[in-house]
Amino acid sequence: MKILKYLFFLILILIIGVAVYFGTQDGTFAVSESRIINAPVEVVYQNINDYKNWQSWGSWMEEESLRINYPENTVGEGASYSWKSNDGEGAMQTLAVIPNASLKQKIVFNGTLEDEGYPVEWKLEPLENGTKTKVTWSMKGKLGLMEKIYFSTQDIGLEESVSTMYANSLENLNSVLLEQMEVYTITVDGITGYSGGYYLYNTTAAKQTEIGDKIGPMFSQIQNFMESNEIRISGSPFVAYIDWDESANTAIFTAGIPTSDRVILPDGSPVISGFMEETPALKTTLKGNYTYLMKAWETAESYIRQNNIIKDETKSPFEVYTVSFPDEKNPANWVTEIYIPIMTENEFDGNL
Repeated sequence: MKILKYLFFLILILIIGVAVYFGTQDGTFAVSESRIINAPVEVVYQNINDYKNWQSWGSWMEEESLRINYPENTVGEGASYSWKSNDGEGAMQTLAVIPNASLKQKIVFNGTLEDEGYPVEWKLEPLENGTKTKVTWSMKGKLGLMEKIYFSTQDIGLEESVSTMYANSLENLNSVLLEQMEVYTITVDGITGYSGGYYLYNTTAAKQTEIGDKIGPMFSQIQNFMESNEIRISGSPFVAYIDWDESANTAIFTAGIPTSDRVILPDGSPVISGFMEETPALKTTLKGNYTYLMKAWETAESYIRQNNIIKDETKSPFEVYTVSFPDEKNPANWVTEIYIPIMTENEFDGNL
């Protein structure tokens, strides 16, 4: 019995010693990782603001034993999720958000959201005219006694472990967003009627490779004129191709913005007033980046040839940008409608 008492006291002394030793250790930690993400800040924010998206880029999500539980709300302030695995369990909650700028969260290991947890913060900084985003992801706190003991037995420390996890996850996030922004669809909608109407426009000539650089400033000039003269925009902007010379790699095109009525312009006006007649046309829709516009045009032209449709060469084909930048930052969500004017059967017969 005396031996058991001695053993009991020895174990008790050992436990107290361990507790005193680890209890006096500095358990504070701070981790911060940054990466330039090749996506607009709005796209980055929309992704990380929903915990369900984390499965596609969180490096810890690769653990086979991991089981995720999502509540009804996984987006924005108050959103959360929890997990269980062979290594333990935990939960995470979003405490506050500033859209497109920052998120404040807390993470709890082996506990519930009733516990204090550790603060986690995201900071988003737009770069290069909004085309890229600097993302800084950080966590800090002070370990409790059991956590100090646990991490002292591991081959890797908490700070090193979290830093590696954050760095790998941010790299994954960049790859996922690049892939998502390149998603596109091309749909031939068939023959329809385009209603036409009045518009303000400018026309210029350019190398075909320079068209994209020219269109933006042309639209800005027209829109600024309309705003300063209180002229209401009544439709989506469009570009009509007056001439397209493949051999010379040149194009003459018009950039226009619809108006509800005819606008009488003063002499020397920087824009011109025009009218587009109603016309039957083959409509093709591209949802995605403008880099796929040429493929969309080729799809439309192929459909015309295969179905023996006669184009109306007296009218210019045009693109209508129904969903575009800057209203929508994600190129995968841009919608461009292509219209190629065609001859109806009556018009075709009348020209024979």
